[in-house]
Amino acid sequence: MTNPHLLESLSRLESTGPEFGGFLANHGPMAVEALTHVGGDEAIPHWLDRYLRELDAAPSDGHGVDDDSWPQRLGDPRLLGDWSGYLLRQSREVSWRDLLATWWPRLVEGMAASATHGMIRTAHAVRSLEAAGHEPDPLLVDELARGLGLWAARYDPVPSASRKPPTLDAVAALAALPRLHPDVPSRGTGINGRLRALDELSGLPDGLAGWRAPVDLDRALSAIVGAAAKVLLARPDAPIPFCHAVTAPAATRLVLPSLTPAVAARTVQVSWRVTGSLIAAFAHPRDPRESTTPLVSAIDVARLVDRLPTAAVEHGDEHVIKLSEAALREFAVSKDASVLVAADRFRTRVPATEG
Repeated sequence: MTNPHLLESLSRLESTGPEFGGFLANHGPMAVEALTHVGGDEAIPHWLDRYLRELDAAPSDGHGVDDDSWPQRLGDPRLLGDWSGYLLRQSREVSWRDLLATWWPRLVEGMAASATHGMIRTAHAVRSLEAAGHEPDPLLVDELARGLGLWAARYDPVPSASRKPPTLDAVAALAALPRLHPDVPSRGTGINGRLRALDELSGLPDGLAGWRAPVDLDRALSAIVGAAAKVLLARPDAPIPFCHAVTAPAATRLVLPSLTPAVAARTVQVSWRVTGSLIAAFAHPRDPRESTTPLVSAIDVARLVDRLPTAAVEHGDEHVIKLSEAALREFAVSKDASVLVAADRFRTRVPATEG
C-alpha cells in the first residue's frame, strides 16, 4: 500500500515545476519520499508547506518534443515543460515498466543531468512504484514521467574512461584522480557548469579507468558509495557536490532490480564516472584524509543508526533528509560506517531550515 502522505504530497506538487530559481532542482518529491522511509510522516505536511513557497509553477508544454525530434532535443533546458509533457503523454500509453525500460537506457549516459537530480528523482519514483504493486496510483506514474522529463531536458554526459587497464580499488582510484584547479572557469551555472569544465583536465579519462570494479553490481555500488562518503567526510569545502557523489550511486541501487543485466551494469559504470567527475571537479587540492576510514565502535554505529532519522527530520534541509535516508539504506547493505559518519557530519555543514 502506498503511503497516503506521499500521495497527498505528490498531489500538492503537481502544479510545480521541475526547477526553480533558474536552475535549482525541485527536491520536493524526492525529499517527501525519503521522509516516508525515515519515520518522518507526521512532519511531511509542515515541511511541504514551507518548501512549496520556494517553488515555481510548472513550465508550459509547447509540444516541442515528439517521437521524431527527441534525440535532437536532449539536454535542452528551454524545453523542460515540453519534455515533461511528452513523457507524461507516453506514460498514459504504456506501462510504467515499459516507460522505464525505454528511457533509462536512453538517458543513462547523461546521469549528471541537473546535478544528478533527474536520475535521483526517477529512482525515488521507481521505488514507490515497485512498492505499490500491480495497480499503482496515477500520481506515482506521473512522478516517474516528470523525473525522466527533468533528466532528459538537462541531459549532460561526463567524460568517458579510457581503455587503460584498471588496477585500483574505488578509494585509491578516487584519490588518484586529477583535480580541476579552482582558477579554471566554469562553463555555466551550478554544479553542471563545473562538470563541463572537466574537458580542461588532462588525465581524467585514464583516472576514471583506474577503478577495478567488482563483478557483483551491488558490491560495486557499495564500493563507489563508500569511497565517495570518505571524501564527503574529509572535506567541508563543497558539501553539496560531495553529497551528490554519495546519493547518486545510492539512488541507482533502487532501480537496478528493474533493469536488464546489461543496462544495470552500464548504470554502475556511469555512476562511477559521475562520482569520479564530481570529485575531480570540486576536490582540489587533494586531501589525504579522503582515503581514511573512520574508526567507529559498534556502540557509536548503533547510536548513529538511531539518531540519523530523527536528526534529519528535525534539521529539515532536503539534502540532509535525502543523504540520511540513503546512508541508512546503504549501511544496511555494506556495513561501512563511513556513510553514516559522513551523513552525520554533513548535517552540521548545511544550515537548518526555518519556519
